[in-house]
Amino acid sequence: MQLSTRLSAIASFVPRGSQVIDVGTDHAYIPIYLVETGLAVSCLATDINKGPLEKAKKNITAHGINNIELMQTNGVEGIPADRGDVLMISGMGGYLIVDILKRGKDLVQNIKRLILQPQQDIVEVRKYLHAIGFKIVEETFVKDEEKYYTIIVAEPGQEAPYTHEYQYLYGKCLIEKKIPVFKEWLEMKLAKQEGIYKALEHQNTPSAYARCKELEEEIQTLREVRKCLN
Repeated sequence: MQLSTRLSAIASFVPRGSQVIDVGTDHAYIPIYLVETGLAVSCLATDINKGPLEKAKKNITAHGINNIELMQTNGVEGIPADRGDVLMISGMGGYLIVDILKRGKDLVQNIKRLILQPQQDIVEVRKYLHAIGFKIVEETFVKDEEKYYTIIVAEPGQEAPYTHEYQYLYGKCLIEKKIPVFKEWLEMKLAKQEGIYKALEHQNTPSAYARCKELEEEIQTLREVRKCLN
């Protein structure tokens, strides 16, 4: 199974010999790859919709794999607390990921590693992980088909709260690693926000004024992060 850049990055954080739960599996590309490469001894692939699971079943059958179980469920509902040691949730918003983790507390307590790829509201995921006693041990940042993705890896354990809010916003690990593609994305985001600010700063309306105030803070934070990357 050949994976995309995004899916390959997610799969790279699975320790060999894991029992994996893949939430929102879609076509089961990652579980198939993990089993074929021996990274996973078994996988439970879940999705809320029947359609993707039917496609996943066809893909699994085509690859001649018999140790991937499919389950139609909302998040992790109905999954036994001892079903796996690695939990992957990808391709969803940050608030939805947090909600899934909240509703699956018993399962999450037994998980040895969380691999999360939120699409937005990533700050909420980082803060929630610290709140429930998980430490962020790794993050990476990839570009796939002109889109950028953050992948967070967390394990049980206490981690000191971050000292700066921007570390939650943009990722303490990512800032420290100074990944080139992350720097590229940050420069693009900064240029975009500066451009919006310039377009609004001379508009004498309450809404423009309020938006400029927000942009000033965001631009200042982005410039502060950029200094850390140089």
